Amino acid sequence: MDKPVKATRSLEDKSRRRRQRFTEDKLVKIRTEHNNVGVFKTIFAALLILVQLGIIVGLSTMLALGVWWYLLALMLISLFTAFSVLSSHRSNQAKAVWVIFILVFFFCGFIIYFMSNDKYMYARQRRRHKKIFEGSKKYLPAGSAQSPAPEVKQTCTYLKNAGGFPACSGSPLEYYPSGTRLFDEAIEKLGSAKQFVFIEYYAIADGVLLNRIWDVLRKKVAEGVDVRIIYDDVGGRAFSRSMIKKMTGAGAKVRVFNRLLSRFTFAMNYRDHRKIIIVDGEVVFTGGSNIADEYINEKHMHGYWKDTGLKVEGEAVDCFTVFFLRQWEFIEKKGVEYLPYLGHYKKLSSPYTVVPYVDGPEYSLTVCKSVFESVISSAKERLYIMTPYFIPDDSVFQALANKALSGVDVRIILPSVPDKYYVYLVTRDNAEKLLNYGVKIYYLRDSFVHSKLVITESSAVVGTVNFDMRSFYQQFENAVFTDDPYVVSAIREDFERTFPDCDSPSKPARSGVFKKVVITLLRFVSPLM
Repeated sequence: MDKPVKATRSLEDKSRRRRQRFTEDKLVKIRTEHNNVGVFKTIFAALLILVQLGIIVGLSTMLALGVWWYLLALMLISLFTAFSVLSSHRSNQAKAVWVIFILVFFFCGFIIYFMSNDKYMYARQRRRHKKIFEGSKKYLPAGSAQSPAPEVKQTCTYLKNAGGFPACSGSPLEYYPSGTRLFDEAIEKLGSAKQFVFIEYYAIADGVLLNRIWDVLRKKVAEGVDVRIIYDDVGGRAFSRSMIKKMTGAGAKVRVFNRLLSRFTFAMNYRDHRKIIIVDGEVVFTGGSNIADEYINEKHMHGYWKDTGLKVEGEAVDCFTVFFLRQWEFIEKKGVEYLPYLGHYKKLSSPYTVVPYVDGPEYSLTVCKSVFESVISSAKERLYIMTPYFIPDDSVFQALANKALSGVDVRIILPSVPDKYYVYLVTRDNAEKLLNYGVKIYYLRDSFVHSKLVITESSAVVGTVNFDMRSFYQQFENAVFTDDPYVVSAIREDFERTFPDCDSPSKPARSGVFKKVVITLLRFVSPLM
């Protein structure tokens, strides 16, 4: 287990030198790598949705202005809707935004709220998720970690009770401090596939990386390997039809998750943000990196791209296989076989606890958010976080502030180069408010940080989960929780090598009046971002 740590150190040194060369050479930022078809598709769908909303709002407003009793009815309905929002499962911040919106725009706000309410607009899909979940939970491994360490036992117990996620042992992990290293290892492993390859990614884009992967998979399909690929319709808008036809024509099974429709529905907000590669049921690759060239710094969209990943072996692999097949069954709308793809992992020796878990609409609880809160609560010496977006709700914000005030070394690494400027403004504003409580904030120079990491002195979370409301409440996510000291050490060393390349403000930055107004407005709607 010492070799992965040494390899990590060497790779991060190379990664750091490459970032320095990027800064020195002042490489030109590529504005976009999405193809024109994908952009047109997104814009066209958005315009049609706006037209539909405009018709709804217009008709309601005309009636309200022309008929007094209808106006009174709208007021009463809006009040009823506001009380309904207050009793819903949404976060307190989201409730406040919706209540104000409904009461101010009483003549149409309640219509938009009910049309965007997952309880009504996602009910059928939720029932299907629940049916698949109930029918497949028996295929999850029982979990061989008999007695997790006291520092992680509470989180393991929560994950078991909240979603049936088992605490596995005999599941060694390897941490990768860059997307380049992650995909190099994954492609090498794909070349040895003999039975099946399952790939589930939020974003897949044409380019150098996808070509490298397909060059290997094309040969595997010809050899009879079962290759299945799931991509999200929003994240995969740069995944060209010609490439998809090439894959399906060769025999690969490619499926799109939650196709972007030109009609207003809350279901469009549910995106598959997971990142999983499973090879023969023996090994899994996961982390923050998508299958697109910027994740391996083949293209520079937002400066140097900092990402991370994890290789999982042993018993925990079966958990990921079940997660993938559940999503496949949901998309196919028919039953799938689970048993032929389970039990292929190698029985390896590792006494440490590994808990793979996922989150999404099939779970009534906010699993990913709760795991973050549990890990934050368990920190006694240090708490390091690396995330591209920082839009927590009040409970997470207060937990971080309290940890810093209690003497825990709390540090957060964020990008210095934004990918979405409006989100970045709120991210920096939220983060720098924590400076007042003793939290240390770091901005990685000339870089976009896309890693999703949380570590304490005794545990780590690596996965796809951002510190924002979309990851907490809407998206399908996946992550790994572990107390493996080698992985915790490797991630901590990655943090410590990254800190010197960051700018760290000692106090919140000053903003002009206009910028303050913009940030205030963005903060108001941030629970809906």
